[in-house]
Amino acid sequence: MPTYQIMVAYENIDIEDLDQLELIAAEAPEAHVIAVEGHVRVVARMAAPCPTDAVENLVDAIHRADETATPLRAELQLVAIPDIAAMVGLNRESVRLWTLGKRGPGGFPCPLDAIGDRVKVWASSDVHDWLASAGIPTSGGRPLGLDEVTDATRAIERRRRCWASWPYLTAAEEWHSAKFEQVTVPVRAALQRAASH
Repeated sequence: MPTYQIMVAYENIDIEDLDQLELIAAEAPEAHVIAVEGHVRVVARMAAPCPTDAVENLVDAIHRADETATPLRAELQLVAIPDIAAMVGLNRESVRLWTLGKRGPGGFPCPLDAIGDRVKVWASSDVHDWLASAGIPTSGGRPLGLDEVTDATRAIERRRRCWASWPYLTAAEEWHSAKFEQVTVPVRAALQRAASH
């Protein structure tokens, strides 16, 4: 089963609330909560049949830990030259030469953007795929591509609607004591009506 590296933006997770973080760690031990400039993200490596399942498994686990933690969207992971160098255990200059096509097999993906002081950034999924095709080992799972991030965000939205519209019957006392009875449906009359038409 493939392993995916995923990142989900969250609301209502307080990185200073150790009780909340312990509950999340108990349900999703592979998840790491990070905060950058006030924005909270959960990063995890999840084994699943497909990327959407990986994201759904993560948000379900965190929801079991704390129902107030609200997933907003899956996010595309971006990497710069220092990040790529750390991924493969090489120095930055070697990676810079890859990006310019002066070393390596060539065909390095185009950067998505330049941020800050003209620092080029790439989609982590594009870099991962290039490294794999070049036979260069990397650590961690495969990051989600742009289409997979879009699909995962839609799955998160469906999950949130599901949580909002389904009452938690398992928490109700009556649910524990309820017994399911077999229901017989009278099909003979329906079959007779269908045959007469």
